Amino acid sequence: MQALSFLVAALVLLLASVSVLSAPAPPNSIQMKVVNHAGAPIELFWVNTFKTPEELVMQTTKPIRNNSDTNINSYHTHEFIAKFLKPVGAQVGAEVRFAKGPREEVITVSFSPELGMTAKQVTKFDEIMDTIKGATTVCSASLPREDEDAFAKCVADAMIDDITRLTDSKTQLVKHRDLMSSRLRNYTCVDDEMNTTKPISSYNITIEKTQFTVDTLFDSNHAKVWTVDDFISPSECEILRKHGESRLKRATVAAEDGSSVVSENRKAQQASYNMHMSNPSADPLYSLYQRVLALTNHHGKFNLKHDGQEDFTIIQYNVADQYTPHCDGTCDGSKHISGGRVATAVLYCQVAERGGGTTFTKSDLFVKPKNGQATFFSYRGDDGRMDEGYTEHSGCPVLEGEKWITTVWMRDGVTKEEPWTLFDPNGVRMMEPDVEPADTTHKEEL
Repeated sequence: MQALSFLVAALVLLLASVSVLSAPAPPNSIQMKVVNHAGAPIELFWVNTFKTPEELVMQTTKPIRNNSDTNINSYHTHEFIAKFLKPVGAQVGAEVRFAKGPREEVITVSFSPELGMTAKQVTKFDEIMDTIKGATTVCSASLPREDEDAFAKCVADAMIDDITRLTDSKTQLVKHRDLMSSRLRNYTCVDDEMNTTKPISSYNITIEKTQFTVDTLFDSNHAKVWTVDDFISPSECEILRKHGESRLKRATVAAEDGSSVVSENRKAQQASYNMHMSNPSADPLYSLYQRVLALTNHHGKFNLKHDGQEDFTIIQYNVADQYTPHCDGTCDGSKHISGGRVATAVLYCQVAERGGGTTFTKSDLFVKPKNGQATFFSYRGDDGRMDEGYTEHSGCPVLEGEKWITTVWMRDGVTKEEPWTLFDPNGVRMMEPDVEPADTTHKEEL
């Protein structure tokens, strides 16, 4: 039944993609449709469990009439209560409480004197699985299960309309998302009043006896964006700046063959800070690199080690310098290749007087940087697949002053014996370990 298993897996991936790409909504929220089949108007409340006692927050401006529905953007585990607007008879005191699941779903609220008010939650995944089960029953009755190809084709034929619909929906949503993102980026970069996107959550973490506050801006399985104030110290910035000033040269991007080329999409000056790998702990910036790895491992759920990683890249932007939208990973949902990048940290040492913000327009995020701040983003999920574009980012043009940042690109699968210089940013091997790399200049990035 390998063919059938592949079909189910493909449908699950499509469902997840379409769910994430659906209409604009609050960051990381999940849509749910509440259908009223209770026989009378109902009211829907969000249960604010963060307060004691719990607070009920109305979710619609008007009651949901019988045989009508409403769409709500909410979050996994959030709880809701449905009640009758004007209960009569057996309806008095009737209510139902339910929790939002991790996928888009339809919640149908019903009522009977025997059962009271009930809520049935069904996801698109549930609907697809019901269709597959029905097709499996029909195909089992008409075909021998031993003929796997014929059985799988029978089930696939029953699912072809759903597969086509989901595929077409995803294609259209990606197309319109990409069109909107370029326009959003152009507007965002020229708006002096634009502030950093409000975080969806925050928490404190202690690293090397120092407490940091982590603000989460975007959080999905395959794409995460978070910021931390006062992450890099003025003295660490001074070390990087002094090292880089005499070594700056026109920034480059990685060509398809892994070579370094100048591109009009990236206007900046850059230099590399190569840590003493024979004894890295003696380097004055060793502690900074360890902080970067520690927070990336914690928030991104990685287990990255220092050995074999890329060094710090020092980047200076002058007036009109910018980096147009790009991804540090593949951004195509493909499987991660060992040796490829999985996360990035951008450390702001000097921000521009005007301009120079960081955008993530496909996830509707903007960071107005501050001196000492760091923006992190990861782009590989726990299933080993890469982000589908939500960490695409850009450096807005500097309008006044200059901007100095330091970037760390982190990889999974590199070691001291097989360092990053053997691979392109996506993990494709460019040379063997015993070949001395001709150019170790850092490629790509803000």
